[in-house]
Amino acid sequence: RDEASQLPEFIRHHDPLFDEMIIVDTGSTDGTAEIIENSRAKLINYAWDDHFSKARNAGIGHSKCRWLLLLDADERISADDFQTLRNFLEKAPTAVYLQKTINYFFGNRHLEWQPVSGLYPQEERDQTGYFAAYRAGLFPNFKGLKFVGRVHESILPSASETDLKTFRLEIPVHHYGYVLNDQTNLDRQKRYKTLVSLKIEENPEDWSALLEMATIFLESGTPDRALPMLEKLVEGPAHHPAVNRGRFLLARLNREKGDLNTARQLLLKARKDDPGFLFAWLESIRLEAKLEAWSAVSNLLNEAQAHFADFELLLMREKLMLLVKTGQMEGATTLASQLAERCPQ
Repeated sequence: RDEASQLPEFIRHHDPLFDEMIIVDTGSTDGTAEIIENSRAKLINYAWDDHFSKARNAGIGHSKCRWLLLLDADERISADDFQTLRNFLEKAPTAVYLQKTINYFFGNRHLEWQPVSGLYPQEERDQTGYFAAYRAGLFPNFKGLKFVGRVHESILPSASETDLKTFRLEIPVHHYGYVLNDQTNLDRQKRYKTLVSLKIEENPEDWSALLEMATIFLESGTPDRALPMLEKLVEGPAHHPAVNRGRFLLARLNREKGDLNTARQLLLKARKDDPGFLFAWLESIRLEAKLEAWSAVSNLLNEAQAHFADFELLLMREKLMLLVKTGQMEGATTLASQLAERCPQ
């Protein structure tokens, strides 16, 4: 809805990629419909009813293509990846593919912020960092597939019912919604808060929705309102991804309050249940650094390297801090040079 400022460039940019473009409009008043009608995209009108899944599902049933790629107007596939994606789909197994969404974000206020990688110079231009998420954005055009969830909707529950396998696809989506302007962010936060509240009202044990609401409170600077939701969340199913992420967030709040023992236990559980969750390792390292327990910091960094073969940039930063604090200045100088080269901003 109301994407007239974004759509012309979105359509122009992706024109070489798609065989068919279907755009669902949920009630624009800014000329969005006219832009779509003057392009080769197909316009589907859907009356907004506080349900992103229903809007998505209104669109996917109109495609005649074998594969469907989901994008919003503030998202991009890099032009450098167009041919790679088309070549992949020529022989790809019929499955649902998870794409990394690179959510560009100014500053490092987001708890999972990391600096840009340098892999996509065009897309990263003027950006300093991002936080990442994975979403099922590429899937076959099966009649039985549909989205579920009022917000942060997903096709994965439907895919599991059809016995479709799920794989990761190393072609990311670049998302610019958080760096447009402050008013856009405030409007999104307000809209999401309303929809997530409805999700929790419908199912008080929707663990993902509890995490979503807690995150909204944290991002709006009201951690006291997030606390009871996180405390309920961490009592949920042990290996649920939202529950484990909730442990990390609750540990962060406890560390900030000075309850380091509770924070340490939460992080230990988070690392055990999901060793590939980078930010649980980082939070553990920072907790021990706060206590100047440099031996523990060193051990955690060594363990983390086993799970992150490319030694993530954020782990390199913690390694640099360790070297400086323990007087290993020659190694610190070398590592600082490497970081400056990889992250010039």
